[in-house]
Amino acid sequence: MSSPVVRRSPTHAARVVATAQLTPRMRRVTVQADAMIGVVTRPAQDVELFLREDGGRRVKRRYTIRHARPDIGELDLDVLLHGHGPGATWGASAEPGDSVEFQGPRGKLELTAADWHLLAGDESALPAIAAVCEALPRDVRALAFVEVDDESDELPLPASTQPHWVHRRGADIGTPTLLRAAIDALPTPPGSGHAYLMGETRSMVALRAVLEARGVAHDAIFVKGYWNIGRPDRIEGRSPGR
Repeated sequence: MSSPVVRRSPTHAARVVATAQLTPRMRRVTVQADAMIGVVTRPAQDVELFLREDGGRRVKRRYTIRHARPDIGELDLDVLLHGHGPGATWGASAEPGDSVEFQGPRGKLELTAADWHLLAGDESALPAIAAVCEALPRDVRALAFVEVDDESDELPLPASTQPHWVHRRGADIGTPTLLRAAIDALPTPPGSGHAYLMGETRSMVALRAVLEARGVAHDAIFVKGYWNIGRPDRIEGRSPGR
């Protein structure tokens, strides 16, 4: 019996073409790859970069595509700077002319019609939340609940979005407590809703139960775990772990 064929995403060669400091802890790295010319991405898709640890071992880190310009093959990757791992090091030190390889784009989030949309997550999900808000119809109500450490982590969201910034101010990260309180403080809008929960895995699962208890259908809630308490190194490109 022959072995099953394992299909892997192709690896693309790219180069850094620009950088910009968005907040003290968020830096935008723009990469260009000829393989991305003509490729139309969906909101909140990501790419998986191949990076190196200090010892030389190759590791993978995933980053949400904040903007894509398929006419020239450029991708904006907003990198959360935290710790001293390979993802944070790359995000802080990348400069125009640097080469990098990646796989993707990939991602299963799909926008569906609803009377209102609710997005919630921590700063690891801020690029994805912003991208989804920009893609939603402007005449549809969108509520964004974003947990960050303080005001310095905030970034602009589309004018059609109602932002609710939740500040930890040194409180423990990776729990649903603050986001749950913020969501509970707002009455559920009338009509059918769709929710997108992205951030620390267990916290997002807990928030899903909160929304289901308030009448949001299970199938109308998209949950994406970007990192896990105790294992920030496994998804460092998204994790705000310290």
